[in-house]
Amino acid sequence: MHEAITKSLELRSLIKAGRGNLGGTTCLAPLAERAIFQGRPLLLGDGDVRNPGISLFKEIYKTHGLPCPSNEEAGHLKEWFANSFNEAAMRKSSLLIDIGGGDRTLEEWAAEDDIIGAADAVGVPVTGLFMCGSQPGDIAYLEKLWASGQFRPRRGIIVLNEWTVPAGHKPDTIFNPIMNDERLMNVAGMETEFLRIPKLSCMKEVLASGLTFHDAAAGKPGQDGTPLGPMRQWLVKNWLEKIEENISDAGIEDWLP
Repeated sequence: MHEAITKSLELRSLIKAGRGNLGGTTCLAPLAERAIFQGRPLLLGDGDVRNPGISLFKEIYKTHGLPCPSNEEAGHLKEWFANSFNEAAMRKSSLLIDIGGGDRTLEEWAAEDDIIGAADAVGVPVTGLFMCGSQPGDIAYLEKLWASGQFRPRRGIIVLNEWTVPAGHKPDTIFNPIMNDERLMNVAGMETEFLRIPKLSCMKEVLASGLTFHDAAAGKPGQDGTPLGPMRQWLVKNWLEKIEENISDAGIEDWLP
């Protein structure tokens, strides 16, 4: 029953999980923009009280963002998660949730209230966005999470962000073994695919401009009144196109908002 519901609906909830410092927010932002700029309804939720994530991308968060939680007390955060899903269901909108790396509150709430089943029932089925890097603990963390059954949706995207590749190493050398790791490829009860996020060398300049990635690529003026130079505009445009190509190659268009 759940599988039939998941396949028939266009709305999605995309929830980030995994350890910290693996490029989660710089992956979520272009995925959020992708839905927004293609005209699909999307709500954004930033549940990281200590280190804000997706809410730092103010241009999209001011129009699509939900109020952030006021504290990190477990009961308050669980209520915030529930309210976020409720809001998405009522507005008939997809939902993207950013939480801090290693945050266990969502996992606990997901297990207590069967969030996977609930999200299916209200029309915003969950896709997990699982961050993974080259450290042995990255896969071990995910393996333990899935084995516990606390947060194991039917669809999981394993994200490999090139920002995590150590200096002097080639991304393919680091990522190819991960993409062939049986622990990530054969997860009981969950279909998995890999998504590579390339590195954007002018990321700092884009963030400083206050522009969305799409507006930066289009040559729109930033908060200082000037656009990025033509070289950086091309770099951002090429970066967005590569992400889109990687999504298509992975066959996960229908998994995303």
